[in-house]
Amino acid sequence: MKDTAQKGDSTVSWLTDLVKGSLVKVVKDADDVVKVVVDTIGQRVKETTQVALELAGQMSQATAQGTRSAIRAADESGADALKVGVNLLTGVLSSASETTVGAIQAAGSVVSGVIQGLSDVGSDVEKAIARLVGEAVQASAEVGGSVGKVTQGTVIGVVSGVSKTATELTGAVRSAVTSAVEAASASGQDVGQVAVAAVNGVLEGAKKVGVNASDVLQTSLTAAMEAGTAISADAAQKVKKALSSSVAGASEILSHNKANS
Repeated sequence: MKDTAQKGDSTVSWLTDLVKGSLVKVVKDADDVVKVVVDTIGQRVKETTQVALELAGQMSQATAQGTRSAIRAADESGADALKVGVNLLTGVLSSASETTVGAIQAAGSVVSGVIQGLSDVGSDVEKAIARLVGEAVQASAEVGGSVGKVTQGTVIGVVSGVSKTATELTGAVRSAVTSAVEAASASGQDVGQVAVAAVNGVLEGAKKVGVNASDVLQTSLTAAMEAGTAISADAAQKVKKALSSSVAGASEILSHNKANS
C-alpha cells in the first residue's frame, strides 16, 4: 500500500511539473503576442490584434482542459487534487517577475480547469474556490504584481469554470469575493481595490458566460461588505467607498441595503 501511494505521488508530481511547464510557456507566449500587438502600427494593428485575440482564446481553452485533466489524474492516483490545483496556479503566477497579461490570462484558465476537474471528481467546489482565490491574491502580492488585475482574472476564471459544472453560481460568487477580500487584508493589500476587482471579475465573467450581471451583482456586493465588516469597521468603510465609486450600480444597491437593514 505504501509503495502504491509513493508511486501515485511520484506520478502526480511528474504530471504537475509537466503541466506547469506547459503553462509557463503559455504565459510567455501570451506576453509575446501582446508585445507584437503593441509594437505594430497602422493598419496591421487591427489585423494582429484579431490574430492575438484568437490565439489567446485558443490557449485559454487548451490550458483549462489540460488543467482539468491533471486534476482528474491527481484524484485517480490518490493525491490531494486541490493541492495540485493550487500548485499549478501559484506556479503560473510565480513564474513571472511580475503579473503580466499572459500570467493573468493563464491564471484564470487554470482556475477554470481546476474547478471543472474538482467538480468531475466530486470535490467541494465552493471550498476550493475560496482556497484558489485566496492563494492567487497571496501569490500576486508576493511577486509584487497587480493584485487587482490578478484578482479580477482569477474570479473571471471562477465564473467560467462554474458555468461548466452543476455548482450554483451564487454560492461560488460569494465564496470568491469573500476570499479575495480576506486574502487582501491578510497580505496587507488595499481591501477596497481588491473588492472592486473581485466584483468586476464576477460581472465580466457573467457577461462572458451569458448570465445577467444584475443577477450576481447583489450577491457580490453583499459578500464584499460582509467580508469587510468581519475584518474591521475601517475595512468595511474602505470596501463600501471603493465599490460605491468604482462599480456601476453599487452605490444605489448599498444605500438600499443599509436603509433596509
